[in-house]
Amino acid sequence: MNTKISELLNLDDKTALVTGGATGIGASIAETLAAAGARVVIADINLEGANLVSSKIDGHAIETDVTDPVSAEAAVNFANTIGEGISILVNNAGSYHYAGSILDQSHESWTSSMSINLESMFCCAKPAAEIMSSKGSGGTIVNIASVDGILPCLGTGYDTAKAGVIHFTRTLALDLAPHQIRVNAVSPGNIPVPTLEKMHSGEIAHFWPKESSKTGLMGPMMKARSNNIPLGRKGKTEEIANAVLFLSSSASSYITGQNIVVDGGWTLI
Repeated sequence: MNTKISELLNLDDKTALVTGGATGIGASIAETLAAAGARVVIADINLEGANLVSSKIDGHAIETDVTDPVSAEAAVNFANTIGEGISILVNNAGSYHYAGSILDQSHESWTSSMSINLESMFCCAKPAAEIMSSKGSGGTIVNIASVDGILPCLGTGYDTAKAGVIHFTRTLALDLAPHQIRVNAVSPGNIPVPTLEKMHSGEIAHFWPKESSKTGLMGPMMKARSNNIPLGRKGKTEEIANAVLFLSSSASSYITGQNIVVDGGWTLI
């Protein structure tokens, strides 16, 4: 392979902060960025899980509540002490909790969903942008959105928050362009992750009422899309991670403000 081509995805000497990297998609992102040469810091409220993943990739872990601006800033500052400092932020942390009909949702659950799925992006992006802009060497921010932010299907709070992530990405990209900080999003489709599998098996409590109110969400239309993915299968966490790697690398040097949908064609139906 041409050396210049192979170097496009090389993240040597880069430090990446991955939020929510203790399990699922976040863990795959951390592992993939590390495999590309990055020094990876995993910020997660689940410190035990974060330590486990970081031990596999010779990375670092820090207990973080991304909905708390102080905690989020501390994670960013910690990442900035590693190597040459933070140059990649992956806002992956989120939660499926409080999905379902608005008839079952309280104001508290709505604000919680907005906090973990949208406000957390700001809490981490602001201190990261401040550091990246002050250095003058640019950087990349990748926000994990969802197909639910494009086609409503899971819950009023979750879907609305993820739609907000997509527009936050576009706005932040324009905001930070003069500083050569690129901002993009990845919207995963139907990706089985351990947390959802444990919920469906009964190992952990359901994230939404089993006997929910009558709703057009999580109903026949959504199930039809999930069962008729054009590529004929569900996705893998590493396929989301590969998209994040692309957006974090120089291979995407002229891409900013975009939302890459990785869904096997799910949103086409």
